[in-house]
Amino acid sequence: HIASERVGGTGFAVFVNARGRPLLHPEGRLSLPALNRLPRWPIISAAIQSNSVGSSEFADTEGRTAYVGAYAPVYSLGGAVVILQLRDEAYEAAMRMKKTAVLVILVVVLFSIFSATLLARRLTQPLFSLAKGAEAVARGDFGACVDVKTGDELQDLAETFNRMTAQLRNYAELQVDRIIAEQRKTGAILYSINDGILMADQKGVVQLANRKCLEMLGFESQAAMEGKALSEALPQSVLKEAILKTVSDPQPDSFKDVDLSTEKSRRYLRVTVHPVLTPEPGRAKGLVVALRDVTLERELEQMKDDFLHYVTHDLRNPLGSVVGFIDVLLKGTAGVLNTEQQSIVSSIKRSTSRLMSMINNILDIAKMESGRIRLGLKTVSLAGIGGRAIAILESLAKGKEISVQLLAGEEYSLEVDPDMIERVMVNLLGNAIRYTPQHGTITIAIMDQGHELRVCVQDTGEGIPPEYLERIFQKFEQVTGQRRGGTGLGLTIARFFVSAHLGRIWVESEVNKGSRFYFTLPKNLYQDENGLVMARETVA
Repeated sequence: HIASERVGGTGFAVFVNARGRPLLHPEGRLSLPALNRLPRWPIISAAIQSNSVGSSEFADTEGRTAYVGAYAPVYSLGGAVVILQLRDEAYEAAMRMKKTAVLVILVVVLFSIFSATLLARRLTQPLFSLAKGAEAVARGDFGACVDVKTGDELQDLAETFNRMTAQLRNYAELQVDRIIAEQRKTGAILYSINDGILMADQKGVVQLANRKCLEMLGFESQAAMEGKALSEALPQSVLKEAILKTVSDPQPDSFKDVDLSTEKSRRYLRVTVHPVLTPEPGRAKGLVVALRDVTLERELEQMKDDFLHYVTHDLRNPLGSVVGFIDVLLKGTAGVLNTEQQSIVSSIKRSTSRLMSMINNILDIAKMESGRIRLGLKTVSLAGIGGRAIAILESLAKGKEISVQLLAGEEYSLEVDPDMIERVMVNLLGNAIRYTPQHGTITIAIMDQGHELRVCVQDTGEGIPPEYLERIFQKFEQVTGQRRGGTGLGLTIARFFVSAHLGRIWVESEVNKGSRFYFTLPKNLYQDENGLVMARETVA
């Protein structure tokens, strides 16, 4: 029966003994070499080793032909029956059914998509009509009308939409006159303002320029500027450069003064930039450039500076004579003074010296602004300058029982103007003593930073609020609410002197925790043949 068993077109049965040798098999199904290799086939090995029926997919020993097989042990004969069939033939019917199922599913899916598309188009067409109507209204076209005849809620919605657009159309017509009136008011205000106003959008395109702005820029009408980029609309001038520079990096509360003076007249314009803000939160909608004529303010400031300069200059000589006479009295040349008289004269000398210092500060500011201060570089010891500054203010520090220390690891020699740097240290140390309470501590530390030296004047005084950390270096600027003293020019002079040495000066401070004033001096300074201070290039 096994020898004649057929399975499909290629399948057959074979009986093998316990060693896998074929004992019964159909004639012609396997060649003699194949019969010899049969014991090494995986399914034959599995059949003779298994105690139960099983099946598997496998390939012959050469790996060329794939089979599907099933086996069952025959305990009474000590072997197993194995049924073999080519894999392709065994799965042919299943693959045929699979292809048929895929084809049917594909047809059903395509039909479903087609039906859904038709249904969706029928359902969404009214919505598309409503959306187009809404877009028209958003553009300001209140005459848009939506025609939907579906007989359901969508038709009710379309009719409501049409009634709404009709009401909006009527409302817009009523508002036209009001809008025109508001525009005229705004135009009148801008026309009457005595400052130039220039407005641009986020891309820098000019949207508006008032009468004064056109006059300052030399235009006769807004048409010459509107719709153009700032770089194209503005005429070539120093004013254009100032406006573009201010617009490119706008800072809060910042401005730039432009000198437009000629041989016949003086004129200064102040350029400020402000963002265009709206009640709705979000980024700025553009920017407004304000041009203000500050010629009168500058002239008044110059008159004030000239007055201070002349007055202080005229006071300096007689005050110098007073100081000389005081020294004569203290030395006893005009007669010996008793203790009380010496105390009174010493107090007069301190007050006179303070007044002389104020006068010198005002004169120095005038020289700085006119460019009449020149440096005289010499090789000096920075530690020695610090020591002299402490000696100058020693009596003032002792009067408040303040400890002043100088921390310097060496002499730190470098090329500087000794008088200027001494003034810087005296000004910083004097401020520290003035704002440090009784029994406080002040430290002057000199540090080597490689290509430069850094000096730090640290105190245990009142400290400086954050909003004043930059402002205190401006002329006559002092911290509101703190004890006042001096003219408010010491830090301005210190900054100028340090900058003249190509250095930097700044302050770090917290209220009630003291302050730390820093300034740096390059080590490689020299003066060229014109007296300009330069820094030699250092080799890394």
